[in-house]
Amino acid sequence: MALQVEHPLWLAGFIPVVIVLYLYWRSNARLTSGRKIALTVLRALVFTLVMLALAGVQMRWSVDQVATTFVVDRSHSAIEKEQTALNQMNEAMEDKAPEDKAGVVSTGRKAAVEKPLSDHVNGIRSFETETNRSYTNLASGLQLGGSMFSENDSGRVVLMTDGNENIGDAVRQASYLHNRGYVVDVLPFSPDYKDDVAITSFDVPETIYTGEQARLSMTINSSMDTSGQVRIKQNGQTIIDQTVQLNKGKNQLAFNQLVSTDGFLTFRAEIVSEGDQVVENNQLEAFAETKGMPSVLIVEGKSGASANLKKALDASAVQVKTISPDLLPGQLSSYLSYDTIIFSNVSAHMITGKQMTLMERAVKDFGVGFIMTGGDQAFGVGGYFKTPIEKLLPVDMEVKGKKELPSLGLSIVLDKSGSMNGNKIALAREAAARSVELLREKDTLGVIAFDGTLWQVVEPGPIDDKEDVLKQIRSITASGGTDIFTPLTQAYDQMDPLELKRKHIILLTDGQSATSTNYRQMIEEAKNNGITLSTVAIGRQADGQLLKEMAQLGGGRFYQVHNNSSIPTILSRETSLVTKTYIEDDPFHPNVTAGGGEWGSLFEKGVPQMNAYIATTLKGRAQQVLTSEKNDPVLARWQYGLGKTVAWTSDLSGEWAGDWPKWENWSPLWNDIVTWTLPQYQKKSYHVSKEIEGNQVTLNVKAADNKASKLNATLVRDNGEDVPFNLQPKAPGEYQGSFEADNQGVYFLQITEKQGDQIVGSFKTGIVVPYSQEYAFTPANDHLIKEIASAGGGKVIDGMNNVFSSKGLPPRYDNQDLFYLFLTLALILFMMDVAVRRFRMNVAFVTRISERFKRKQEKEHEGTEKRAARFSQLKQASTKRVSTQSSKGKPAAKKQTKPVKQAKTTRNDNENESKEDRLQRLLKAKRKK
Repeated sequence: MALQVEHPLWLAGFIPVVIVLYLYWRSNARLTSGRKIALTVLRALVFTLVMLALAGVQMRWSVDQVATTFVVDRSHSAIEKEQTALNQMNEAMEDKAPEDKAGVVSTGRKAAVEKPLSDHVNGIRSFETETNRSYTNLASGLQLGGSMFSENDSGRVVLMTDGNENIGDAVRQASYLHNRGYVVDVLPFSPDYKDDVAITSFDVPETIYTGEQARLSMTINSSMDTSGQVRIKQNGQTIIDQTVQLNKGKNQLAFNQLVSTDGFLTFRAEIVSEGDQVVENNQLEAFAETKGMPSVLIVEGKSGASANLKKALDASAVQVKTISPDLLPGQLSSYLSYDTIIFSNVSAHMITGKQMTLMERAVKDFGVGFIMTGGDQAFGVGGYFKTPIEKLLPVDMEVKGKKELPSLGLSIVLDKSGSMNGNKIALAREAAARSVELLREKDTLGVIAFDGTLWQVVEPGPIDDKEDVLKQIRSITASGGTDIFTPLTQAYDQMDPLELKRKHIILLTDGQSATSTNYRQMIEEAKNNGITLSTVAIGRQADGQLLKEMAQLGGGRFYQVHNNSSIPTILSRETSLVTKTYIEDDPFHPNVTAGGGEWGSLFEKGVPQMNAYIATTLKGRAQQVLTSEKNDPVLARWQYGLGKTVAWTSDLSGEWAGDWPKWENWSPLWNDIVTWTLPQYQKKSYHVSKEIEGNQVTLNVKAADNKASKLNATLVRDNGEDVPFNLQPKAPGEYQGSFEADNQGVYFLQITEKQGDQIVGSFKTGIVVPYSQEYAFTPANDHLIKEIASAGGGKVIDGMNNVFSSKGLPPRYDNQDLFYLFLTLALILFMMDVAVRRFRMNVAFVTRISERFKRKQEKEHEGTEKRAARFSQLKQASTKRVSTQSSKGKPAAKKQTKPVKQAKTTRNDNENESKEDRLQRLLKAKRKK
């Protein structure tokens, strides 16, 4: 233990302090000696303590405790070494001293704490954190491991890795820790070699013309002689499937494929081989764009629903493809292959939420057109309320400001059994909530949740407070078994006495009833009393046959749900259908508005009669071209992001559209509508190059004309996920932006050029990100391992024997600041100084102490002189006696009388002196002789 001074210059203040105290002593002659001494001492102490506090005097002692953080590489290349790392760490912790600290950090894509740094950590059974093994980020592990040390810890970081870093800069981070006074040691291990077949490159021409034979080439590296199955998919559809022989080493393969599809094309190559132990490097993507005629995709809800539209487009210069909803793709690239997508009477429950999101992104960010046409499964009655499709359309599904409607009673019977836990119950709650929002406040709503028992969530009655009802619905949680009969009976009993024009029950379940009660009689009686029933079977475990029969008996509809995301659209559709407020079926002649623009000339000779349409509400910025007699939109359009969308609220078959399909301008009208939705922006040319470092992708964009412009960029993954990305200008016509690609695949880039607020040009392309180099076999990087250890002030170790030793660690000290202690003592002494000066405290004790001290000194001096005199007398007496005895003998005894008396007297004065007692005893002994 020692003292240290942080600010030694303050100690120079003792010089003026001494001068001031001296002057004070000289100038206060009137003070009594006791008071003067007391005040001088007090002030000297006060000044001394203040100076020591300002100088930063601290107590300092060395720290013998060692803190060690283990950083374990848990990336894919080191996965086989995890158990070895656990065993080595546990053995090392067994030998640590009780006061030593240990902590464990694991790292892959990012670092995570397995065990916080503590002296209570004596081992670790397994790694508990979730780790993205696709990348190795040693720098992140070192940073987190170093951050666990406190300021006074004598710390060591032990990094366990194969050195195959592909994210971050571990050498730089190790150097930073070393500068902070910590040591980084590295325990290397070599990755296990595995049998591997990997696609290392896959090339497709960036631009392909329709009808061209495209050359698809790839390179496959194999660690063995084997055979494999090569598959190549174009926009998710397999176009090549062949068995090939692979030799050990590099294998070059090429295939020719006729391309007959326009637009964006993504190709995925994959290899499947027996004995391959690393599957993560078995596939690569490529991107191409084909140029040809505009392409239109028509999605039919019912077969033949769009026949009149296809006939109208036959004479136009567009390619038309018709599919059913179940064939809609699940990747963004497939939608970008089309210039316009048309929905012909398609119900929302036939489409997944993901597919709706992908279409919304294709329209908004990449300029794909979209048209929805009406029918009994479209718009509001199709269940599109609060969906991504509603967002992109120029009309809202909800009908606002309508006339008085018939009274409605709706009861939702919702399964909340344990099998509904997670995503199912969440979507079911959302579905019920959407139904509430579609109802009017005077409509009657009841909500019953059931498992093995019945739970009345919302009592049947008018919706006085929608927010309160929504709160109750969103409190439903899943648990228990399934009993359908009891809650359904309750719903019928509650609905039967109500005086309402329409009464409807929606039953939603994913299981089978625990009872085998016959439902037929109850449902038929309820139907006769005006209560209808629709059923929703969620998943394959639901009793679909029973629920279908119940819906048929109840006069409603049956829905078989295989994708949970369609649950909310089904209940929205049911709520819309039962209200009967959306379908307007009185024949009329649509009115032409001024918003028709270039389409207005088609209506100069009048318009045909229309039988029915779906009521919707026009959005604020949208244009109405045709309206009904009730001023509802029949034909409306608007711009949504980069894309253009159109709503035709009647059908295409003629059942609702009446005489329109027979009208002479039917074909020109639809050609104009489709043409209007096609991307109209002038296509700009940019050269895009990429640089990949780990998961960091840098895009360099260069304009063909080197002209500086204001560019906006949007980057989207093939699954529709938005990727944060910004382009920043580097030079005239040159731009750069970076993004993190945690997953391989195709990323779609849309660039728009603006002048002011107007878009004057666009460019779109695809960015292919390959699999991480983590999955390419690489031996241990010994060079990097040595660099990390050197930069960290440590060494490459071959065992854990000395990881808790202080050897090699910089000495660490713990300090205790004495500032407040000194300041507190100075304050106390200062108060005593004030008390002595101001309150005339009696300081006579100082004088008494001084006088007593002087008297004691004088007394001791006198005693010393007396003792010296006695010794002198005794010596003389002794000498005389000896001489007398030798000559006469007798007179010597008489001469000793006076010294004896004097000694006796001296003894009485100083009887407490032990030496005098001894002398007295000697004299007495001599006299006796």
